This record gives sequence, structure tokens and C-alpha cells, in this order.
Amino acid sequence: MALARWCWHELTRPRGPVRHRFYRVGRSSRAGVALLMVISSIMLLTVLVTEIAYSATVRISLAAHHRDEAKAEALAMSGVQMYRLILMGSQALGRNPMIQTFGAMMGVNGDSLWQMLPRFNTGLLRMVFVSGGDLDEDDAEEFRDAGGLTEEEREESREAKSASTRNFLDFDGDFSASVKDENRFIFVGNLQAQDLASLLQLPATQQLQGLMMKEEFNDYFRDNNLERLELISNLVDWTDVDSTRLYRGGQEESLYDNLDSPYMPKNAPFDTKEEIRLVDGWHLDGVWERFGRHLTIYGNGKINVNTATRPVLRGLFMAYQDGTAYNDLAMDTFLDVFLEFRGKPLAQGGVYFQNPQGFVTFVENQVGLQLRDDVTNSIQTQSETFRVVSTGEVGDARVEIMSVIDFSNNNKLGRILHYRIR
Repeated sequence: MALARWCWHELTRPRGPVRHRFYRVGRSSRAGVALLMVISSIMLLTVLVTEIAYSATVRISLAAHHRDEAKAEALAMSGVQMYRLILMGSQALGRNPMIQTFGAMMGVNGDSLWQMLPRFNTGLLRMVFVSGGDLDEDDAEEFRDAGGLTEEEREESREAKSASTRNFLDFDGDFSASVKDENRFIFVGNLQAQDLASLLQLPATQQLQGLMMKEEFNDYFRDNNLERLELISNLVDWTDVDSTRLYRGGQEESLYDNLDSPYMPKNAPFDTKEEIRLVDGWHLDGVWERFGRHLTIYGNGKINVNTATRPVLRGLFMAYQDGTAYNDLAMDTFLDVFLEFRGKPLAQGGVYFQNPQGFVTFVENQVGLQLRDDVTNSIQTQSETFRVVSTGEVGDARVEIMSVIDFSNNNKLGRILHYRIR
């Protein structure tokens, strides 16, 4: 401000009566004010035009980003709907008597169609298209290391083979999608028990205890002052309607009163799997990584032994073994043998279970682990509830859609249990 005042003063102050040879007026003239006004006007106009141009550029960029987001969401939805169609076909085949008979002869279930395509990525399809159909793992890795396809290669992948046929990949951006069944996990969606004795009789409790009984977890529980049964009881307290703790009594609210942002137990069934992390003890990263990621709140409570993960199978084996005190080494040996058979193709001696009793017979005769008869009440060989995760990408925009679809109760179209966009 001081500099501006000085400039103004120097430009406008009288200079005396001396006439300058180039001007018709004396130095007392204030003609410099006009020049100053012109310069000021040009500066203001420059600032104004620059601001308008910048604002327009920002608005155009925002509009382009919103456009790309809309396209990315549409692509992500395409992935969800594609897998929903696959799941519908898989469930229909699984219920067809002829397919069931043929599947029994071949050693597969009709609903295994979705397992043949667990992931789908249009980016890889473009690579295959550009490479002329000859794409091995090394080529795919080379494409990724080089930052993916160039814009020219993308344009080539969009080209139609004929004037009357549109290329399937003729769209901006790409989407990738994957599907997993929720029946591979341990169900904790709505645990109900009146006391610890009834809690211990629940199949989910026995499976969770089996999951947590590995010897390597003992130090973690001791160092963090955690009890296995207390963690399971807290799940029950979160969903039951009363306010009394199942484990050693007391008020359920006392577990959450001292938090930085206190909250009340829900006393209602879980709405999302992520909600489990609100339960006392399960909020710990160590608990979640070891046990929480093997849980589900969707499904009918039975585990699909054809797709169950190793930790879940371990919990199942520990929960229903015939009473022998197996150590970790013996249990790991049983799991290794079982997963070796289950992981092989059928032509190479692999196995795919058609019914729960077939699973029990195989485990007892081939694996060497004796199971209780009631294990058949907690297992199944087909899945009915699935989690589809699809991601659409266009430019810098990225949209992910996660959907849980339930085909139980002969629902041919599938019922959406959970839907999230982010």
C-alpha cells in the first residue's frame, strides 16, 4: 500500500511552470492520471479475463471428471450384472435334474459354472485382442510393466470386425469384476444364546473356537488380555435384544462407554460384515486379520466344503472331530491331504463333493480324520449367497460397486442383500 501511494503521488504531483518542449502544457499538468487509469484498467481486465478463463477450465475439468465417473459407474454396474447373469445360469443348471445326474457322473455340481470364471477383466481382453489371441503370462506381465496398452492399441481393440457387428470392447475405459461365495465363511449373522452353556452348543461357536484354537494364537491372546469365548459372546451381545453381557454378566454398554466416541450396542442383527468391527475386541486389527475376515453375516449358516478356505476348514475339523486331542501338526497334516485332493482337477484324481455325506466319507476314509455325525447339519456342497465386487475405470475416475446377491429359496433372479458404491 505504501508503494502504491508513493507511485500515485509521484505521478500526479505538480512539477512546476516549466514548459517541456514536447508538450503543449507545463509540468503542472495532471495528464499522467489518464495513463495511470489506462494501465489500471488493463490490469483489472487482465485479472478478470484470467479468472474467467481459469474458472471455465476448472468447470470443464469437473464436468469431464463427472462424465468419466458416470461412465465408470456404468462399467462397474456392467460387471455386477454380468456376474449376476452367470450366477442365475449356474443356479438354474444346479437345479436341473438332468444336469444333476450328468454332474454326478462327472464329479461336479451344476452350480460350479461361476467358479470357472472367478475374475473378469476387460483390460486383459484388450491385450488378448491386440496380441491376436496369443497372450501368455509373460506377455501379460510385459503389458503391465509397460503401463498397459497405448491409446493406439486401445483404439485397435475397439475396432469392429465388420460394419454390421459392433465390437464387445467398443467403449471407453475398462472394468474388472470378481465373485466369491459367502458360504465359504463361518456365519455369525444372528447368534442367539441365553447363557454360556447354550452358546457353547451353537455350531458357529464351535467353529469359531476351532478357528481360534491354533497354538500360535495363544501368545496373541495372552499379550492382548483377550479370551476366545468373550470375543464370541460379544458378538451375541451386539445382536441380542437385552442389555446384559453374556460373558461374566454386567451391562453391555460398559464395553463402549469409555471410547473416544462412545456408542451403544445395536441389539439387532448385523447389516454389513464391516459392522462386526464395531463389536468390542473385534475392532482390533490383530483379531480381524486372524479371525474376522473368515466370518460372514450372509447365508443360511452352513459352510460349503467345496469352497471353504483353509482356516474355516480347520475350524470345522476342530469343531466336529470325534474327540481326539489333535495337535496343530496333526491337524495341518489332515488339511494338507484334504486340500491336495480338492485342489486337483477331477481327471487327475481330484474330488468335488456332491452331498454332505460324501464329504464325511471322504474325510474319514481318505484323510483319516473321524468326524461326528452331526457335522452334516452344518455343511453343504453348493453356494447360494455371493459377493460380487466390480470396478470401473475411465480416465482418472474409478468407481467400485460391491453387491451381495442371495439365490436361496429358489429365487431365480437373486435378491440383493447389500449394495454399496464408492
